[in-house]
Amino acid sequence: MNKIINRESMSYLIFGVLTTVVYFVTRFTVIAITDNSMLGVVLAQVTAILFAYITNKIFVFKNKEWGFKQVLKQLFGFIVGRLFVFGLDVGITFLTVEKFPDFFIHLLFLDKINYEFVLFSSSLTKHFIGSSKLLNEFIFALFVQVLAIVINYIISKKAVFKKTV
Repeated sequence: MNKIINRESMSYLIFGVLTTVVYFVTRFTVIAITDNSMLGVVLAQVTAILFAYITNKIFVFKNKEWGFKQVLKQLFGFIVGRLFVFGLDVGITFLTVEKFPDFFIHLLFLDKINYEFVLFSSSLTKHFIGSSKLLNEFIFALFVQVLAIVINYIISKKAVFKKTV
């Protein structure tokens, strides 16, 4: 159990949650400005990838290699590893938000919720979950981000920031 719960995994979880916050703020800000979910996904992914690379390198894996070639190699590996999650995010968003939102809203009973309730209508939450459309998008974005934290930890630990002996 100590091998699973250690400084590195706890740091990764904390910075994974912070990366998710960066992702959500970026995604839903772009959506509020442009009303374009796909643009929101792309810009949120780019922002989250850059934030995650920097925080993982410095705080999680404590990687001290800052040579130009090493940083480019790590950044390239990090981005390639994140492309899978990026593609997953785009595909899930396309299916659940762009192509078949009414199906998923109905399936999850999101059309039955009273969005006047304070949880959904406060100034802090209404731009994220203040309608069935936004809540549907939020649920599937959260689903992808949970998958991303697990998948990206494995990729980062085993391939990008692996310790060389």
